[in-house]
Amino acid sequence: MPQFIQQLIHDVQHMEEQYKKAKAGELFDFYEIVKPFTDLVDQHIAVLKSYEPHILALPYMNKMKFDILVSNIEELSVECHFKRTSRKLFTEKLKAVHYDLSYIQDNGVNL
Repeated sequence: MPQFIQQLIHDVQHMEEQYKKAKAGELFDFYEIVKPFTDLVDQHIAVLKSYEPHILALPYMNKMKFDILVSNIEELSVECHFKRTSRKLFTEKLKAVHYDLSYIQDNGVNL
């Protein structure tokens, strides 16, 4: 399994933890916490994008689904730090990202 998928899965797990903390009332400094984390996630997304042709070759994966995956990860990396983020929308995006990353991890033997 490619390391970059494992890194993204770890990032998504961290997003879920941060969201729980934010909902509990914890405040996150934008320049100390939010920006460095989103920059790290952006680096991992850049690696994911470099494998786009291989990922799009997987059954049940297409360009639109890949673009939505990338967009959801980018949005979640910011939204997870704010209490006002809708629980339902956050959870739905999180589930979709988990599903797609797990699918790529399980079926991306040629990556």
